[in-house]
Amino acid sequence: MWAAVWHAGFRVIDVSDFTKPATVAEFDYHPPFSEPTHTILPLPNTIDGRRIAVAVDEEHDHRPGALHAFMWVFDVTDFNNVQTLSAFDVSEMDSPWSRAAGRFGAHQFREKTDSTQVYLTWFSGGLRIVDLADPFKPTEVAHFIPEPINGNPSPQSNDVDVDGNGLIYLLDRNAGFDILDRTD
Repeated sequence: MWAAVWHAGFRVIDVSDFTKPATVAEFDYHPPFSEPTHTILPLPNTIDGRRIAVAVDEEHDHRPGALHAFMWVFDVTDFNNVQTLSAFDVSEMDSPWSRAAGRFGAHQFREKTDSTQVYLTWFSGGLRIVDLADPFKPTEVAHFIPEPINGNPSPQSNDVDVDGNGLIYLLDRNAGFDILDRTD
């Protein structure tokens, strides 16, 4: 079981005997990073012999000059030697709503990994689709930034899922719900 542990990074827990869970790996990068770990999951297949996991932190009240919450990429091949490989961030210049009231940084990714592509919500930065085929160089392959509605100053993209037909469901935490059909 992969568990985000908020301000203590993440844990991998052996629950093969659910009555006796045992931590088999842990990695904590707090401090210096102040935003809490929200979600961690491994990719379904190895890449160049490496087992890759992706984690996302959750943006809270942003402090000027501090990093926003972002996505992490880890090599978890050896649970005794977890390695940070890279990170993915979105510049405030990449969203028209980044300086409006509301959160801007990362929040959550789709809680199912079935390829090297991660569907990631970025509050007022909308939906970001990031390919980890090269885990040392996360590459954004698509994005969608919704318009704010119902008098809200910015969108607050909060959760995302993809159905069996490839339709993307993007939920705003304040108001709104978008159904997207991805075309490449």
